[in-house]
Amino acid sequence: MTTETPVTDDRRRTRFRRGRRLTAAVIAAAAVTTIVAPAASAKTDVAGTLDAVSRIITQNLSTQRGVSDTPFDVPSYLWVLTHPLGSGTQNLPRPNQKTMCNTVIQIGDSTSVGLDNSLRVPSPTDRMTPQYRRVGAKKVYLDAANGRAVVEPAGGRPSGLEAIDDQRRRGHDGCWVIALGANDAARIAEGSHISADRRIDLVMHRLAGRPVLWPTVRTGDGALPQYADAHMRAFNAALRRAAHRYPNLRVYDFAAHTDRSWYVDGVHYTPDAMIQRNRLLATALATSFPRR
Repeated sequence: MTTETPVTDDRRRTRFRRGRRLTAAVIAAAAVTTIVAPAASAKTDVAGTLDAVSRIITQNLSTQRGVSDTPFDVPSYLWVLTHPLGSGTQNLPRPNQKTMCNTVIQIGDSTSVGLDNSLRVPSPTDRMTPQYRRVGAKKVYLDAANGRAVVEPAGGRPSGLEAIDDQRRRGHDGCWVIALGANDAARIAEGSHISADRRIDLVMHRLAGRPVLWPTVRTGDGALPQYADAHMRAFNAALRRAAHRYPNLRVYDFAAHTDRSWYVDGVHYTPDAMIQRNRLLATALATSFPRR
């Protein structure tokens, strides 16, 4: 025989107050978000108000039964909803910053293959998943394939867009790291009629309203002509243009923090460079989508 704990008047009042606070917070968020103006003089006050609203909603949601079992990352969506003006952080990563992203999905090409593999990254703490966890992420999904571009599949493996769709079908959602671009720049150099701007738009339409971090790309000496760094810079310029179109997109200038000595063939990284890249991407995620 099972027994049920009686619901006392105090517990009823507590539940009522909790529901009332949550409702008020949601209404406040909706009201504040709809009246946000891009005027520079209002940014500070608006950002402070939105931060407070975001914290209240997240704290209340975390106490609701069943929320933690949902397949999507509620705080991530709330952050984007309540921060239409962006985080206001600088591009350089801050080493001690934590992210508000509970779930991270990284979609990558060959430069992301084996980031959790002991043969490529011997030190356990330097692998990609532990690095994302270092900055506060709880769930990490890595999806990488050799030759992958946003549109074009390679070697029978899904394209970037197909990989995004597959991860979402699996119920994986939250903050997204799109570690693509080098193969896209090469395809465009080879004559693809799908521009860099269009490729980025296709990804961002798939991930509407979701926090997206997209690092810039770079190549080094010895790269094939279609992978020349000039083509990478053109793709990076398209990323920066896209950041003005999509308030949920953060472009991390990874290329600015690399060195030509990091590359073994002009495109792929040395073991030491992979470790540095893992650390930089994780820290950039926390800097771009910080925990308040």
